[in-house]
Amino acid sequence: MRPVLIVDDSLTVRMDLDEAFLAGGFRPELCADLAAARRALSAGRFALVVLDVLLPDGDGLELLAELKCSPVHGATPVVLLSTEVEVQHRIKGLQTGADEYVGKPYDAEQVVARARELVRRAEGPSAAGGDAGRRGPVLVVDDSATVREDLRATLEQAGHEVLTATSGEEGLRIAAVRQPSAVVVDAVMPGMDGATFVRTLRADPALRAIPCILLTASGPMGELGALEAGADAYLRKDAGGQELVLARLQALFRHPSAGGGAGLLAPKRILAFGAGAAPPDAVTDQLRQDGHDVVVAASAAEALDLLAVDTVDGLVVDVGASLPRALSACREVKANPRWRELPIVVFGEPDEHALMVEAVAAGADDYVSTARGLEVLRARLHAQLRRKQIEDENRARDAYARNAAILETITDAFFAVDRGWRFVYVNHTLELLLGAEREALTAALLWERCPWLGDEARSELERASDESHPVTFELRAPDERWFEVRAFPHAGGLTAYLRDVTERRRSQEVQAHLLGIVGHDLRTPLTAMTASAALVLRDRALPDKHRRSLERVAGGAARMSRLISDLLDYSRARLGHGLPVIFRPSHLGTICQEAVQEMQAAYPGRVIEHRQEGDGSGVWDPDRIQQVVLNLLTNAIRYGTPDAPVVLSWSGRGDERVLSVHNEGPPIPASLREHMFEPFKRGDAHGNAWGGVGLGLYIVREIVRAHRGEVVMRSEERAGTTFEVTLPALATPHLIVNERPAR
Repeated sequence: MRPVLIVDDSLTVRMDLDEAFLAGGFRPELCADLAAARRALSAGRFALVVLDVLLPDGDGLELLAELKCSPVHGATPVVLLSTEVEVQHRIKGLQTGADEYVGKPYDAEQVVARARELVRRAEGPSAAGGDAGRRGPVLVVDDSATVREDLRATLEQAGHEVLTATSGEEGLRIAAVRQPSAVVVDAVMPGMDGATFVRTLRADPALRAIPCILLTASGPMGELGALEAGADAYLRKDAGGQELVLARLQALFRHPSAGGGAGLLAPKRILAFGAGAAPPDAVTDQLRQDGHDVVVAASAAEALDLLAVDTVDGLVVDVGASLPRALSACREVKANPRWRELPIVVFGEPDEHALMVEAVAAGADDYVSTARGLEVLRARLHAQLRRKQIEDENRARDAYARNAAILETITDAFFAVDRGWRFVYVNHTLELLLGAEREALTAALLWERCPWLGDEARSELERASDESHPVTFELRAPDERWFEVRAFPHAGGLTAYLRDVTERRRSQEVQAHLLGIVGHDLRTPLTAMTASAALVLRDRALPDKHRRSLERVAGGAARMSRLISDLLDYSRARLGHGLPVIFRPSHLGTICQEAVQEMQAAYPGRVIEHRQEGDGSGVWDPDRIQQVVLNLLTNAIRYGTPDAPVVLSWSGRGDERVLSVHNEGPPIPASLREHMFEPFKRGDAHGNAWGGVGLGLYIVREIVRAHRGEVVMRSEERAGTTFEVTLPALATPHLIVNERPAR
């Protein structure tokens, strides 16, 4: 059970949420004030925090800010609780980093449902194990406690999460909030019977795809009537019935349907505000009868401030004493592209057709006179929410049709998967690549149909989904073809393009092979040249004129040797062999001091400051780390201000060591920063007087990667340019295989 921290000074709220979260499969820990909450957070991690804004020993927003800045709890979802009148608290809380804001009074089931969604997003789809874990729960609706508990036991033993309801009405409320993966419902119940339940479910676009099994012990409804009502299966309650229900569920799960989004039955978030004061309690109470989360603002300005940071499904505007002010708010909402699709219902005391025309002209979708009753207001709002849902679905359907038409014509393979990694769409190119037709691929598991993706590609795609961030990488297929993969995660799953880059890869490999061969063959005559020059320079009788000439030869040979080493490193990296590293105990102080001495000998006119702080010990390849330092110092001297010192500094705390090289001078142009660490890219787009081929920073990045570290660059007009390398104190051997371009 996932731990949840509930912080509220009200004992009633704590007990209510404790019961609701326990029933929802969580393990709540209750705190009445900030001090207790801080102690609980220091003692462990939580999957979610529910936090009241006003607490006896401080402001809940202070704790929220602490959580979002904490390296331990920063990613933990936070749900804020507050009374409906504290709109400014709601705005400030969302701006501070709250993931959700729930007004009091609240619906405990909705709070738990929203919490479950936030935890699922935070953990990502990879947190669930197995198909049953990735599916939603199974909802059992039956007025018989014996039947409910027997089915629960059977389904839970098979690995399914189970929800239960004692009536059709309760079952619909749960289905709207939780969107189960399947429903098992009794045909004969007091109030709403099973057939009516199924018909109501099928009428909701977001719920109509949920598989339904109708159960009966005896009664007038036969199998034909059950199927006509919309059930997927009809079973009798007899001996062994639980096992039969399980078997039918497993069969239905083999052919999953794509549901989606919040349905018409699901509670919505409604923003209610007045032209000069908050709407009466009777209005908001009426709207809450459908389970809506009603947010109340005292003025139009407050409502617009809230819209800027929060999302709502509809607006209710109370005319109050100022119709012009209410209509002005409608115009302002409709003028903003982000909000213009929100349904607006205006209500007031006058019952005149002219007012309705004026309200609609100002952007309202409906005008309701309070003389017609609050039930009419509630029904009109429901109608507007239903209209918006249908329009959204139609737009999504049209967009999908347009996109599908385009995707069928492109040469890239394309697929879309849901959050369970099952195909929901593949284009014709992917059909050809996999040698399977679309019907066979739809609903199939990505990893089963494409086992050649491998662990590395799977890790990249799961990381993209978990972090909600696009990724690009390259992979090799079994037929020796190379594909560039561009993946884009979204709320419903992930889409990806596969582009054949085999020819480009082969060209790069030929280039890398050629550079490697040339570099290797040049080393032999270069070694002979260096050795011969060194031997002659030992002759003390050598005339100064000849000595200066030979020193220039030796210096040129040394530069050529470094250039060849860079080319060979580049060749190894591009061919996927990685940079060879030999790990042994080292110290940054020694590495940096030797590098400074070498650079000062090469550039005697430049000042290099060496600063150190903390523990510099670690396990690395000292020669490779010194190569990093030399490359960064060389860049700083070449491109920095000549009369300003270059600063080499390092610090060590805990398990990290940070090394930086700073130089004064003009900043690196923004157009070059994105490609600074790519091969054959130089800091001066027009060339420079120092020579070189632009491999220095590429080699720096690859060496740092081989040590499981990170290198970043900052360059500003006044602050100068700094390259910062972060290394683990105990790096483990790791050959970086560059099968993907830099992100």
